[in-house]
Amino acid sequence: MSSLQTLSRTRTLLLLIGTMVLILGASLLSGPRASAAVEADCASFDSELLQVVRPASTASLVTLSSDEADSAAALYGFTGDEGVLAKVADSAGTGLTPVWRLYRAGDFLWAAEGPDLDAAVAAGYAKQFVGFYASTSDSGCLTPVYQLSRNGFHRLADAADRDALLAAGWTLDRVAFYAVIGAGAPADDDTKFSIAVIPDTQNEVTASDNRFANRVSWLVGNEERLDLRYATQVGDLSNWGAADPAQFARASTELKPLEQTMPWSGAIGNHDTGAVCPGGSACPGISANVAVRDTADYNAYFPVSRFPGLEGVFENGKVDNAFHVFQAGGADWLVLNLELWPRAEAVTWARSVVESHPGHNVIVVTHAYLEGDGSISGSNGGYGATSPRYLYDNLIKLYPNIKIVLSGHVGTAGSRTDVGVHGNKILSILTTYHSTTNPVRILEIDTAAGTATSSVYAPYTNTSFPGDATSTSGLSFLR
Repeated sequence: MSSLQTLSRTRTLLLLIGTMVLILGASLLSGPRASAAVEADCASFDSELLQVVRPASTASLVTLSSDEADSAAALYGFTGDEGVLAKVADSAGTGLTPVWRLYRAGDFLWAAEGPDLDAAVAAGYAKQFVGFYASTSDSGCLTPVYQLSRNGFHRLADAADRDALLAAGWTLDRVAFYAVIGAGAPADDDTKFSIAVIPDTQNEVTASDNRFANRVSWLVGNEERLDLRYATQVGDLSNWGAADPAQFARASTELKPLEQTMPWSGAIGNHDTGAVCPGGSACPGISANVAVRDTADYNAYFPVSRFPGLEGVFENGKVDNAFHVFQAGGADWLVLNLELWPRAEAVTWARSVVESHPGHNVIVVTHAYLEGDGSISGSNGGYGATSPRYLYDNLIKLYPNIKIVLSGHVGTAGSRTDVGVHGNKILSILTTYHSTTNPVRILEIDTAAGTATSSVYAPYTNTSFPGDATSTSGLSFLR
């Protein structure tokens, strides 16, 4: 063979090798196509991927370990429990790609091995470890898990949470991977359930009064018939509990049968603080603006540890501003209890809670919100930090997943609907009474029909209040 022929064949071989390198390089840059070409076995996706959120920053963490999720909540503030995001694989297998956990400046990021991982490392994220395995292509049993970002933080979401996050100002980055979605959805396919709304009970906590216990007994006895899933108390649990803690002690004892039957929580009213002295008047010689934040006695009888569904608080060890979660009607719910005439910083915290739970239907419970005529109050009571109107403008109307606001304090009963900035209908209900009997409002929600209806009944005297019933349609519940 001539040297010219040898050179020609060498050039041809080099050209072929170069072409193969280019093809290989292109395949690497476009992602892990080896796994995409082979369909993953659906049975491999049997491990629950949990997601928790840090409300203070909106950073999130996903993990296969419930212990890690609990530790992140206890030690690092990841108190927003989003439940099961998806089902993934915990080991390598056919059609599966490793998904790495990375970290940079307070933000966790997850990237499938391949171009996404390379891009994350190039952006300054440090690889930690392979967190789980998923698919990089669609198949019959798999659905996309999306990555979104906002202000330097990232979140993984299914389609429903993706839409809610987009409405809250997040940006859709990409499909992060494919997995089995729906593992964390509530098993409950009954779309109807009820919530008990307990009014101001300040006149029911004397030693000789059994109205409080009678109401609790009736709720417990009718829990199944009414399909009660939650109970809330709108504040003024006591008359002057800070000056006479025996009032809190009685309420605490009488509420125990209720909390053994269903989850519950309550807002704090002015009569539950150090601002109110015996007789119901302002305490002399102290600043009411300061004393209204003195809730030490309330928190002594109703500490954080008493509420299993409590997911986070504004101030450590205090339930004044706290949020609780539960599932009912095939949906996730978040009950957000806010202090009376809340401080602006508490409202800012509340916004972070709502933003970090876009898939939860939010019920806000605060002692003062509606006036007796059904209007949203513009007053801070003379010694609060902000007004209910401030709360509406800076929280309630801003988020599409805020659905209901419950309050007491003034008047007897009332309701109204408003439309938030995203076009969502918001139902607000006043349940105060200060009655000689023991009324309780039963609020029935139908998540499929988008309705909320309520009736008021006093078991102590077998009295109904038909004029205070409510019926609202056109509510859009997240399911």
